[in-house]
Amino acid sequence: MSALPTQLPWRRFVCLLRDVGYHPLRPHRGTLRQLVSFNRSPNLVSFHEPHSGDKLHKATLCDSLRKLTLSADEFVQLLGKH
Repeated sequence: MSALPTQLPWRRFVCLLRDVGYHPLRPHRGTLRQLVSFNRSPNLVSFHEPHSGDKLHKATLCDSLRKLTLSADEFVQLLGKH
């Protein structure tokens, strides 16, 4: 299994989600961010944008990948493309 980063900037995470086909919906109040994809399952995902330091920590990243049905290896390959 590939090693996930211990921290990942939120903006980079969103950029990688766009690469796999997700696009942000209009922002809600607060930190909830919803993204939609017409080509992937699940079609609608939601995340809370981190507000302390603006970085996703490894545990949160692992939870997010489970939600997206992406393996750690797939995600690390996406990171390598950028």
